[in-house]
Amino acid sequence: MEQFLQRYIYSWRLNGWLIHDIFFCIVLGTGLLLFLFIVMKRKRLVISSILLIAFLFVSNLLMIVFGLAGRGFPIKSDSPIYTDDSQSIAVQMVQGSENNGTSNGITHLIAHHLLVAVNLQTGEKQWTKSASYKETLLGEFMGGVLVHHRDDEFGQLSLVDMETGKELLSKKDFRTQHPSLIAILSNNAHQMAVLENHLYLEGVDGKFYRFDGKTLSEDAKAQDYLSARFFIETELPGYFATHPQPVEDYQTIRDFSQAVLTEPAIQAYENLQPKVVDVDIIEKTALVSYRQTQRESAEHMLLLYDMNKHQVLWERNIGIINSQQQQPTVRTLENSYVIQAGDRLLVLDKKMNKRSVHYHLRWNRPIDE
Repeated sequence: MEQFLQRYIYSWRLNGWLIHDIFFCIVLGTGLLLFLFIVMKRKRLVISSILLIAFLFVSNLLMIVFGLAGRGFPIKSDSPIYTDDSQSIAVQMVQGSENNGTSNGITHLIAHHLLVAVNLQTGEKQWTKSASYKETLLGEFMGGVLVHHRDDEFGQLSLVDMETGKELLSKKDFRTQHPSLIAILSNNAHQMAVLENHLYLEGVDGKFYRFDGKTLSEDAKAQDYLSARFFIETELPGYFATHPQPVEDYQTIRDFSQAVLTEPAIQAYENLQPKVVDVDIIEKTALVSYRQTQRESAEHMLLLYDMNKHQVLWERNIGIINSQQQQPTVRTLENSYVIQAGDRLLVLDKKMNKRSVHYHLRWNRPIDE
């Protein structure tokens, strides 16, 4: 009951999700028109009172049903987590699913996409921006975050400022300033990767290229980088965002991840779906996620394992992750981990295991502890 009341209160605020904000504004606009009517028709006290009571009842009912307070809205990651150079702002694309009913035993979902930026120093929302399924975040590039847009059989690019959410370069700017890049750009975002402030990609002509923000040139290494990212991120999604160095020998990373899962301390969780979600080859540590029980609704645990000491350094409950996502998304920073787990975004100190940020992606506000 307490959680429902909290969701109900939060639903009466703009939260960045377009479908909610439009509906919320319609309800508020209707209420304003009714208020003006009551002011103009002050002599018709009975009618005004009936209309006011009816509005309060209907509007509250509608906000419960359609305002995300009384229904499920599972959220999952649609991209890795990216941060600015100072590691003070985290940007991610997330997807919320709205149940649109069931027919013939099949549940139909409507997906809503949102770019979210969170200030990691204050835990507050930095900005939000509505997105679509045709957009993909590629990574930190040219002082912002690079966005790929699928335009039928063509690809387009834009650059978004991490601090403000405003476009540094629009799709039109890229077409005008970098026509040779756009001419060979695929509509498949999986054929490109951002590493060390360079964009590596496979062009529609079958050749491999490197773009440094100014010059486009052929680069045979681009094929190795794209292959390495594919094989690594099959098991470790978002690894290149956390470790943005060129990687050609991906087998070492895969072998290390497999070795972690064979450790006796990790084998103890074998029946609870343990999964390595991030590794540090230099420090010989790994983040492992597992469920507390075998139920889908069980809360997830996250532990840091040291392969040198062969022991668990710390363990933390990160809450429930819905079936849409299943595993947390992790971004490793210099002194902390940024973790997106369903509708929550957390920041944990690496050594102290202390939570400094707890942010709700459904309402786009810090969670009151």
